[in-house]
Amino acid sequence: MQGSSSPRVPIKLALEGGGAHGAFTWGVLDRLLEVPGLEIESISATSSGAMNAVALAQGWQRAGAPGARETLDAFWLALARQNVVADWWAVAAGIFSQGQSWPPAPGAPLTANPLRPLVEELFDIDALRAGPIQLQLAATRVRDGALTLFDNARLSHDALLASACLPQWFAAVEIDGEAYWDGGFAGNPVLEPLLATGGHDLLCVLLQPFDSAHVPHLARDIAELAAQLSFSGAFRRELRDLALRRQRIEGRLAASAEERRLRRLRMHVITPLEALTTREGYSAADTRWSQLQALRELGRDAAEGWCGRHLPDLGQRESFSLQDWLAATSHPLSG
Repeated sequence: MQGSSSPRVPIKLALEGGGAHGAFTWGVLDRLLEVPGLEIESISATSSGAMNAVALAQGWQRAGAPGARETLDAFWLALARQNVVADWWAVAAGIFSQGQSWPPAPGAPLTANPLRPLVEELFDIDALRAGPIQLQLAATRVRDGALTLFDNARLSHDALLASACLPQWFAAVEIDGEAYWDGGFAGNPVLEPLLATGGHDLLCVLLQPFDSAHVPHLARDIAELAAQLSFSGAFRRELRDLALRRQRIEGRLAASAEERRLRRLRMHVITPLEALTTREGYSAADTRWSQLQALRELGRDAAEGWCGRHLPDLGQRESFSLQDWLAATSHPLSG
């Protein structure tokens, strides 16, 4: 895939979803794919993160990193060009930008997902199933809220659409008799499937910083932050669980194979420097090409900064300390 003279740099990716903000991840990936020797082994992704994952995987199979960059470009350009899809993002992402109510008002029926024609035209499921990159796409099972992961063997256009199906506006996606909604309700992104196989470097690309410096007061801003917190809650709980598990096994001599892998895990994280919010001019509903390009450049800049600081850490050490993050976010109850 990469030049034979470049040392192999294996990595696993976890990609968060969040509407048009996924163009930030597009920019991050575009910069990472310029790294000589980079080899992406597996990707766990949700919603717009799943779109990025599938675009990357399909292009990678065709022509390595250059092919992955081309296919990512093609997906986001096609999204910007299709007004019906842009209208869908604008409506569906209302939960982020305007706090629109659910269920929809009478007379606003749930309809088919207008992303379907784009997804079916761009993505070759047979090729993706046979590709070298292992995929795990998250969706939420409607009947019990359970997390469901679609791997390469179960991959389909429906699975991809299920991962990005916001129930406020569109009918659930049915697969093998089960109905599914957006994976963000159950895992955004999901880390567990990346822990058991492959190398030890895991890079999470998130669409919001861990901390919000702004306390919202307007109804629109409150609804937007509430939605972001809701969709990132499962990830933060999983991250905390990983930190606690590692803490418990620290210094244990008779560690199991799973515990040894957890010890060797090297975590890395890329986030925007500042929150991507409507207030800051970055709506999750805005799929105009100029806006997607702006988000892409923010992603490239964030990845460029991360590469400058941490690229030598790959294969050597983690650049994101789970224990430091746990200490910073844990506040014991006072007696």
